[in-house]
Amino acid sequence: MITEKADSKKKTLLGYVLSPHQDAVVNHLVPSICACVLYTFLIAGDIGVVISHYRNKDPIWASLTIFFMYLPVLVSFIIIVSNWELWPEFLVCGRKNMTWFLRKVSEHLFFPVWSMWRFAERIFWSIEAIRAKEEDYIKESLKVVAVPRSIELYVFLQSYLHSLPQVLLQLYILMRYNADMKHETEKTQIFSLVLNLAKISVTTTYFQRFKSQKLTGKQYPWYKQNKAFSQASSTPEVVLRTSDFTQTRLVIDKRKNTSDLEEKYELDLPRYLSERRRSSDIYLEPTTSLGRTSKILLETDFDSDVLTKEKIIVEGFDETDGPPEYTSRPPTIHRKSAAVEQIKHFKLGISEPDFNISRVIYVKGMEDDDLAGKVIAFFWWFTFLLARVLAISVFAYFFLEKSILLLCSHFLIVIAFLIYDVKSDEVNRAKGFFFLFLGLIYIFCIIEFKIKFKKATFIYYGYFVLVFIENFTMCLIWYLGEAETIENDFWFRYVFYIVIIGSLTSLSSMIFYFIFNKPPEVVVPKETIKT
Repeated sequence: MITEKADSKKKTLLGYVLSPHQDAVVNHLVPSICACVLYTFLIAGDIGVVISHYRNKDPIWASLTIFFMYLPVLVSFIIIVSNWELWPEFLVCGRKNMTWFLRKVSEHLFFPVWSMWRFAERIFWSIEAIRAKEEDYIKESLKVVAVPRSIELYVFLQSYLHSLPQVLLQLYILMRYNADMKHETEKTQIFSLVLNLAKISVTTTYFQRFKSQKLTGKQYPWYKQNKAFSQASSTPEVVLRTSDFTQTRLVIDKRKNTSDLEEKYELDLPRYLSERRRSSDIYLEPTTSLGRTSKILLETDFDSDVLTKEKIIVEGFDETDGPPEYTSRPPTIHRKSAAVEQIKHFKLGISEPDFNISRVIYVKGMEDDDLAGKVIAFFWWFTFLLARVLAISVFAYFFLEKSILLLCSHFLIVIAFLIYDVKSDEVNRAKGFFFLFLGLIYIFCIIEFKIKFKKATFIYYGYFVLVFIENFTMCLIWYLGEAETIENDFWFRYVFYIVIIGSLTSLSSMIFYFIFNKPPEVVVPKETIKT
């Protein structure tokens, strides 16, 4: 199926189409309230842990807990302030810039208040959408709920720079110093552990297939740097760089051209090709030239289950000596048979283009999960992360050097995969640091973020098989090799059983999700994708 525009999509729940009021309740009000409650208890639990450590005269543990609470705030502040497109003024450091900078400092310094303000705003506008009677007002209210905010970057980073290190730290303290801890402190730490695991699970659920879902309209919840492109006039323009570093410009008329392809599949052919794309999206193959006509071959790779293969020939402009002249002649569209004849003529040298361009104009994406799918995915990730952190923490308790070696090997495998996946891209310094950060996340969970998995099913199943084998191997090593120690401390036996049960529960939830709750794949026109 071909996706509709993001604004016109009908939200569903278990296959049933939701009305605008039901959409406001299910997809906006309920998630906002749950996120607000989770964040409130999480911050309160971490503050309770800090107070408990100070009461136990452990300032080091208390200081580390505070550090992990402010680490995502610091990183978020650096990213936001370094993004010049968010500053009010670009040329001078005026009053507006100083006011904006001081406001960002205060927001990040008092981040709990900033976060609660955002939750209150989302809840307010969700209720306004529920109360509204006109559908236009409902849409306007929900747009306010979904508008990108800088706070959302902190919310994302909080999961992997605050919650994940906090879980590992508190587990380390519980296992090594539980004899010296008071019972109230242990309960507070366990409470904090559960909430932080829930926070990681929520974020992983939202971003697990983010790159594929972004193709169908799902956007970043925080501000992104705009990738602007230049237009010489109101008529869009394609700039193609040839192998000898000369430029060829092709002006495409904006007028929509109706063809049998549109009527058959109810599609809108691309009206312009002016947006900048990655170097892997468009490539040129020089051929012999005996005439004065340049032709562009656009090849559409459709899925056999969705659409049949069509080849489109777009005839553009006439060449002249030197740079080609602009033309307002609309492109002409031919069917597959005409395309085949043109290709035969190309090979025979009868009709000869200067460049033969093959480009995919439709790609596969995935719709966003409904509320039921998100709940199942949350339960799947929560049990998976619980088993993962327990297996790593207990194995590190007995075999610290071996655990570091195992995690480093896992990290290198992931980094190698990321480098292979982006081998056609220019990896700048910022992207390189981000991949290191993503590799650390992949030690515990996997998200399709910033890169799109080519074989997502194979990657996900392969990742989970690898992690389950690692977990079971680590558990068996310390369970069988440290029997005497385990006999003296019954807590480790419970950990072993929790890891086994959590892994099986996570596997069952994952299979259930892929069978019943996984959103369908769709075909998306590539010129509608926003990078």
